[in-house]
Amino acid sequence: MKVSCRVVVLVFLMVLIAGCSRIPLGSMWALRQFSFERFDPGLLRVAMHLPPAYAMPRDALRVDVKLTRREGEAPQHEHFTLHESRDPADSAGLPSNAGLDGRWVVLRLDAAEAERVREFRRRMVALKADSGGGKGSLELGASPQLCRTGAPQLGAPRIATALLWSRDTGWVTLLRDTDLDEMLKSLEAPQALASLPSC
Repeated sequence: MKVSCRVVVLVFLMVLIAGCSRIPLGSMWALRQFSFERFDPGLLRVAMHLPPAYAMPRDALRVDVKLTRREGEAPQHEHFTLHESRDPADSAGLPSNAGLDGRWVVLRLDAAEAERVREFRRRMVALKADSGGGKGSLELGASPQLCRTGAPQLGAPRIATALLWSRDTGWVTLLRDTDLDEMLKSLEAPQALASLPSC
C-alpha cells in the first residue's frame, strides 16, 4: 500500500492544498518524515493565512479518503472534518507573515474526529497486512470551505499555509505567498472565488 507525495500534501492540507511543486524546498525534508501510520491525529493542525475579505466556517475543511486493498476490489470511502480552533495556543509558533494582509486560521480535528482517524488507520494497517502483497492505494482529497466577509479586497487575494503534526518538528510551511484563486483551481474546488457565499 503506497502513500504518494500528492497524498501527504493533500491530506493534510489543504493537503492538501497545493501540490508538491509549490512546497518550499526547505519543507520537503520535514514532510518526508511524516508517517500516516504513526502521527497523532490529536496533534494535527493545518493553518491558512487568509486575506481580510475571506473566512472559513466552523466545518472548514473536509478530507475525503479512498482506500483500496487490491487492484480490482471495491474501494472503501471515508471522510473527516477539520474545524477552526478557538484555542490561542494552537497558533503558537506561526510566522507573522507581515507581507500579507489578514490572519491565521488554525484547523484541527476534534476529539471524536481524531478517534475516527485512529480507527481508520487501524483498519488500514490490518488491510495492508492482509493484502497478500497486492498493490493497494490510499487516495486523499481536500475540500476547503470559504466564505466572503464583506471586507474590501485590493488586488488578487494571497494566502499562506502551514502544517503541524509533531511538537518536535513544529510548523512546516506549505505555501508562503500564493494566489487563492489558483489554489482553489488546483484543488478543483466546486465554487469559483467570485461565487463564494457570504459568511
